[in-house]
Amino acid sequence: MRITVTVENPTGEFQEKLLGLLAEHATQVEVDTTWTTERALQYYRTLPPRAQDIVLGAVAGDGFVSDADLRTDGSSLRGHSGALKRILERGVREGWWPDGMQAPIQPQGPGFGKVKGYRMPGDLVGTFFTAIDRYNKQK
Repeated sequence: MRITVTVENPTGEFQEKLLGLLAEHATQVEVDTTWTTERALQYYRTLPPRAQDIVLGAVAGDGFVSDADLRTDGSSLRGHSGALKRILERGVREGWWPDGMQAPIQPQGPGFGKVKGYRMPGDLVGTFFTAIDRYNKQK
């Protein structure tokens, strides 16, 4: 049997009781950590503009955007990718998605803060393309 539950805007008490029940039966509960269009839309919508550029560039580049493409104004990329991680963490706190979601985009580079670009897994490109298209239509 598969049961899917969606609760929008639960009260604190209800959420606490539901999470307690799920924890009690954790061995039988499978958490869905799939990036859906709705989750991707929330993630993208919440990012600051510079971080949105990173995601948009990766989607437009079929899963990869280079540092050169992102430095159109000659500026540094330092600090712009931090928002990618912070929004992922915020989504867990806000209940937008469960803990354990994989980051949809990862910096690529030799390390030591040097970034040569950002990569998105190929199976997420279509999902994020649809989410960004929906975002642009809502604006």
